[in-house]
Amino acid sequence: MAGNKKTVTKTVEAAKSKYPEVKDIQNNIKEIGGKTAELAQHVKQDGVHQVEEISARVGEKAENLKAAGQRELEKVELKVRANPMQSVAIAFAGGLLASLFLRGRR
Repeated sequence: MAGNKKTVTKTVEAAKSKYPEVKDIQNNIKEIGGKTAELAQHVKQDGVHQVEEISARVGEKAENLKAAGQRELEKVELKVRANPMQSVAIAFAGGLLASLFLRGRR
């Protein structure tokens, strides 16, 4: 296997001396390798930035939903306090219906 490597090295060296473009191609390949690493780093940074933005938006939406839920709960509490008898009747009817539906499933 070492002999193959020496043969390849000799062939490349011969090509370099005969064809100067080979050196340019080697340099271009090295440059592409470096640019590829830079690109990968930029893509990684962009991905991290996008995840942070999405996380912030999701957190904001969750807070908005929580606040809206709290407002609706307060509205229900006010209605229950304003009409306690009606609220008890509605709760009783709801429980009775749930009981009938659940009993029918067995």
